[in-house]
Amino acid sequence: MTRKLLALLLLSNILLLLFFIGFDYQLIFHSDSAVKNLLAQEMVETGRFFPREWNYVNNDLWVFFNHAFIVPLLAFMPNGFAAHAASDVISAALLLWASWKVSGVLGQSPTARLVSMIVLSSGMSEIMAEHVFGQAAYGAAYYLGCFLLVAYWSLTQAQGRARWGWGAATAVLAALVFWANPQRAMIYYGLPLLLAGGTLWALDRQAGAPGAGRRHGCYLGVLMAGLVVGVALNSYTLRQVINHRGLTAMNWLSYDGMVHNVHAIIGGLFGILGGEPRAATRVVSIPGVYQILRLLAAVTVMVLAPLALRRALRSAHRGRLFVAVFASAMLGLNLLIMLTTTLADMSAPTASVRYLVPGVLLLLMLTVGEVVDRPSGSLPARAAAVLALALLATSAAPSYLSPYNQHFKLPPAINLPSPENNLLDYLRANGLHYGYASFWNAGKLTVLSGHEVKVRQVVIEGGVPMPMRKLASNRWYQPAAWSGPTFLMLTQGELAQVDLARLAAEVGAPQRTLRHGDMTILVYPANLAVMQSWNPRVSAPTHFPVSERSPHHTGHYDAKAGALVGEAGTPGWLHYGPYIDIEPGRYAVSFDLETGAAPAGAELGAVDVVAAAGVTSFARRTVTGSGRQLLTLQIDVREPTKLLEFRVLTNGISKMLVYQVSLVRLPA
Repeated sequence: MTRKLLALLLLSNILLLLFFIGFDYQLIFHSDSAVKNLLAQEMVETGRFFPREWNYVNNDLWVFFNHAFIVPLLAFMPNGFAAHAASDVISAALLLWASWKVSGVLGQSPTARLVSMIVLSSGMSEIMAEHVFGQAAYGAAYYLGCFLLVAYWSLTQAQGRARWGWGAATAVLAALVFWANPQRAMIYYGLPLLLAGGTLWALDRQAGAPGAGRRHGCYLGVLMAGLVVGVALNSYTLRQVINHRGLTAMNWLSYDGMVHNVHAIIGGLFGILGGEPRAATRVVSIPGVYQILRLLAAVTVMVLAPLALRRALRSAHRGRLFVAVFASAMLGLNLLIMLTTTLADMSAPTASVRYLVPGVLLLLMLTVGEVVDRPSGSLPARAAAVLALALLATSAAPSYLSPYNQHFKLPPAINLPSPENNLLDYLRANGLHYGYASFWNAGKLTVLSGHEVKVRQVVIEGGVPMPMRKLASNRWYQPAAWSGPTFLMLTQGELAQVDLARLAAEVGAPQRTLRHGDMTILVYPANLAVMQSWNPRVSAPTHFPVSERSPHHTGHYDAKAGALVGEAGTPGWLHYGPYIDIEPGRYAVSFDLETGAAPAGAELGAVDVVAAAGVTSFARRTVTGSGRQLLTLQIDVREPTKLLEFRVLTNGISKMLVYQVSLVRLPA
C-alpha cells in the first residue's frame, strides 16, 4: 500500500513537472535558457556541430548538452518554445534515469529508491526547478556525473567481456565531459571520481584482495585515458572556434569577501531547498504557516545531510562509500572555489549556488537512504527527518505552479497573454521581424516567436548599440543577415545612454518611433549592421568622431569645436572607448589632436591602443609639441579581440583637444 501511494505521488510530481516544462516555464523563460535554441539554429544553418562563427565563452564547448536534443527536432518543427520544452523533457527523463541507477549503487531499498525519485522530481523550489529542469544546465551536469559514476562503478564490478563495455562507457563519458570544459570537468567529475576510485582500491588492498593493484590501476587508467582524449579534443576544438574568456579569469577574495560568501551560500542553500519565506506573506495564514514549515524543513535537511554524508563515509557498503566520497569531493571542491574566489556573484545567492546543485542532489539521495533505510536517533528526531523529507517530496505544486499562479488564474489558457507575447504581437502588427535589443530581451523573444521575429543582442557602448557577441553568432551582425527595415528596442534607461545624433550620422534617422509599455522601438529603413563600427573586419577606413557622449574622465565636449577639451591643470583620461571587436590583422590607429602652448620637449600626455580595460596593450606613444597633430600607431592583432579602446591621456601641463580617432586596416 505504501509503495502504491509513493508511486502515485511520483506520477503526480512527474505530471506537474511536465506542466512546468511545457507550459509554466514560458512565464519565467529568459535569454540564458534561449541560448541552446539559438546555438541549435546556428548548427543547422551552418551544418557544423561547432559553428565557426559562434562565440563560445569560458572555454565552454557545448558537446553533449540540451541543445543537441533540439537539433533533430528542427527538421519538423519551428525553433520555438515547444522545441525548448521537448529538450527539457528529454533532459528530465535522463536525470531521473541516472538518479535511479545511482540509487541502485547506493543499495537503497525499493521504498527508499521511490522516495529518492519523488524528492528529485519535486522541484523543491522555483529556483531549484529552474536550475535542474528549466534552464536545465545543472540538471545536465548532474546526470552526466551520475552516468559516469555508474559506469565506473559497473566497470569495477563487471566480469569477463562486460568489463570491455563498461570500460568503453567510462572512457567515452569522461572524454565527453572533459571535451566540453576540462577545468569544470576536473572539479565536478575528474578529481571526485579519482578519489572515489582510489577509495575502492584502498579497500581492496586493505582486504588483501589478489591483484587489486593491477585491476584498479587498469580502471583508473581507463578513466585517465578518457580524460586525456577529452582535454586534447577541447584544445583542438577551441583552436577552430571563437572563444571569450570570462569567469575563467578568477581572482582570490579578501578575508571579508570570504566571510560574506559564507553567509550568502547558506542563504542560497535555504533558497533552493524552498526554505526562504516569501516577503510580505502574512504569518497567520495558510501560506504563512506553510512557509515556516518549509523553513524548518530546510533547516532540518541542512542538518541531516552532513550527518548522512558522515555515516555514508563510515559505511561498510562499498557502493554507498563510493558515492559518498564522490559527492563530498564534488561539493567540497566547489565550495572551496565559491568561498575563496570571484567565481560566483553573491549579489544573488540563490542563483549563484547553482554550482552546488549537482552535489546537493547526490547528497539528498544519500540523506533519503539514511532516513528511510537506516533511521537513527530519538523518536522526535526521526519524526522531524521524515516530516522534512515529506515536505520536500510534496513541494512540486508550489514549485512548478508558482509562475502561473503569480500571473494568471487557473485553469490555464492555451495562448498566454504574457508581456513578452503581447510585445511580439505588437512587433508583428507593425511589420517588424528583425531587430536589436539588450541580451535579456533579445534571445527569449526570438525563441518565444519561433524565430519569426529575430531579435539580436546588443550593448550600448560610447552612445551607440554594439554587438554583444558572447553566446551569439557573428553572422547575426552582418548586413547580409537581413534586408529591409530593422528596429532597435530599448528600455527608458537604455535610451538615455544612446547618442541619437551619432547613431543618425552612421545609419540615418529612424523612420518611426514606437512605444510599447516601457519599451521605445526605433525603426530604421535598413539594417543597423551597416555601421562600420560593427564590422570587425574593418574593410574600409573607420572614423570615430567624438561627441558629448564619448567616454572620458576629465574635460568636456565643446560642440562648436567638435572636440573633447581638457583644460590645463586637469589631468586624466580625455578619451577612451569605443570598445569595438576586431579581427586579427595589422592596423593603423590615428589620433586627431591639438595641444596648447607648452615648454619645448615637454611630455603632455600619451595615446595608446588597448583591450580588456588595459590588460592587453598594443601600442603607446607620448604626446609632445604644440598645435594640431595626427599621431598614428601601428598595431598587430594576432587573435580575435573584444573591447578595443583608443585612449588619450593628458597630464594637465597644457590644454588638449581630441577631434576623432581613425582606424585603417593595413596590407598583410
